[in-house]
Amino acid sequence: MSDSRTKNIKRNIIFGAINKVVAMILPFVTRTIIIWKLGAEFLGLSSLFISILQVLNMAELGFTSAVVFSLYKPIAQKDDEKVCALMAFYKKTYRIIGLIILTLGLVITPFITKIIKGNYPDFINIYYLLNFPTSKYQAFPEYI
Repeated sequence: MSDSRTKNIKRNIIFGAINKVVAMILPFVTRTIIIWKLGAEFLGLSSLFISILQVLNMAELGFTSAVVFSLYKPIAQKDDEKVCALMAFYKKTYRIIGLIILTLGLVITPFITKIIKGNYPDFINIYYLLNFPTSKYQAFPEYI
């Protein structure tokens, strides 16, 4: 029993370290590629939209940690009734949080051009970028 527990601890440590390294390196790589391929103007716009999404994500306020904490004991005790009740509560709560984020996003949308300070390329339709196109060719047909 303790042998498998030790293995799991070692595995968690290794994957946790890998996760941290990737989480530190990936943003640097992404920003470098954006600068090389699209230019500094696009990096600024990308950073702006990421910042806006992070602010909207603050509506979650660490609720995920509370979910994990509150479910730990009922799952360990195999109390299915309590787990179902908690999951129903979390479903309602996450829907409310989602509606709050959607509402705030829709309220902010008309003011996006006011939030952007400085210049951005003329051929960019800022509202079109909010649709999160799946490829650069959909977002920037001039490059085709």
